[in-house]
Amino acid sequence: MNFSYVEFPCTISLNAFKANFSAGDVILPRLHDKSLDVSASQPTRDNDGGRQQQQPNQPESLRHLVLDVIIANWNDNPIFEALTRQEDGNYILAHLDTQLPLKLLSERIRDDFFWRRCCQQRWKPHHHSNGLSQPQPWISIYMQRHLQEFIERVETCDYEREQVQAILNICAPYVNQMEIKYLKPAADGRNDHIPLDFILSNLPDLQTLRLTYATKTVGSHFCLGSNTLSQKDIITLSRGLSQCHELVTFCLHSTKLESYQLPFLARALDKGCHKLTSLSIIHCSMRDAGIKGFLSACNKESFNILEVLDLTDNRITSEGAYVLSRTMKGVSLRKLILRMNPIQSDGVAAIFSLLCDLPVETLDISGCSICQSITKLFMQLIIKNKSLVTIDISNNDLGEEFGKQLYKIIGFNKVLQHLDLRNTGLSLDLRNQIKEVLKGNKVKIESYLKTIVKNKQ
Repeated sequence: MNFSYVEFPCTISLNAFKANFSAGDVILPRLHDKSLDVSASQPTRDNDGGRQQQQPNQPESLRHLVLDVIIANWNDNPIFEALTRQEDGNYILAHLDTQLPLKLLSERIRDDFFWRRCCQQRWKPHHHSNGLSQPQPWISIYMQRHLQEFIERVETCDYEREQVQAILNICAPYVNQMEIKYLKPAADGRNDHIPLDFILSNLPDLQTLRLTYATKTVGSHFCLGSNTLSQKDIITLSRGLSQCHELVTFCLHSTKLESYQLPFLARALDKGCHKLTSLSIIHCSMRDAGIKGFLSACNKESFNILEVLDLTDNRITSEGAYVLSRTMKGVSLRKLILRMNPIQSDGVAAIFSLLCDLPVETLDISGCSICQSITKLFMQLIIKNKSLVTIDISNNDLGEEFGKQLYKIIGFNKVLQHLDLRNTGLSLDLRNQIKEVLKGNKVKIESYLKTIVKNKQ
């Protein structure tokens, strides 16, 4: 019998292989998930020009029997680098058990295909995707998700530093992004959570941290305030953040903050996070007292490279907006988000005065209880401001007259490209007319940028 076995790299999809392979040239046995299964009804030719049928139970080659033995004994004798043939390495990566000790796997294997297979077998596809958008190797995705699961599931009474250290020794070298979606509070009524200082201080490459102290399930030990930050929590969190010297993006969300806790947070970020460019404190009920406490702990040099500030839904009023506008003048902000805060027209007026001193490109003041009294100031902003590219002023009671005046002067602004006016009392026709004017700005700017790129080439 004319028997030939063709094995292709495990990184190539089966469909791609089939597209470049003639099933009439060779007979391939059915072997695991990386053999091309030729139907028994499809004829193939032998050397004599005759026709024969695919045999259903072809014996495995000696080479594959040896590789299967290596895989079966890999825990005791982890052979991988010693394999000189790429095909042998591909076979090992495609069939090695992903449930072997994590320390052993991480020390021996870095291949992206293997760690992708580990993620897909352990979690559903949407479970190992998150709000952290930076592309990274699959081994980093796996380690970050593994550490995240441990932090989210461990009870405060079961927290032991030795156990945490063992996990960090394996995961820390690969962790530069971390998202913690919930934490379990102590069942003793004090609502303390596991201390994060030791964990954060042992993640030297951490660049992005998204964190909440909310609970995911109520359970039988539920008590009021379980999604709040206790006094012990803010101390340990601040201590950990002060050691995150590579942190670029920090988001604390869905956690009720007391006004006395904000200065701790501000000093920690100011002391340790000198590379911080994006700060988000959202859905945390910090109120005016909280924003005052946070800014009072800052000085002129604090957050001087901050580009994004997101304070969504913190019950900040016009008083807090005035304090913010008076304090943030030295910061090079490019994106300011204050949506769902009842700052009203007086607060927005204070923010507009701040925009004269900052290169803000994106402003979100949607759902801020703004009324028609802001019309004159908004028109002045549209005419004079030369940096704003996107403005979201939706879900505010502005009225049709506001829209008519805006349409008259919108053509004077040659920079603005996006203006969200949904649910503001403007008719659909008027909103579309304003959108068409802004579309012209977008086309001109894109054409200008293409010309610059072309000239450089």
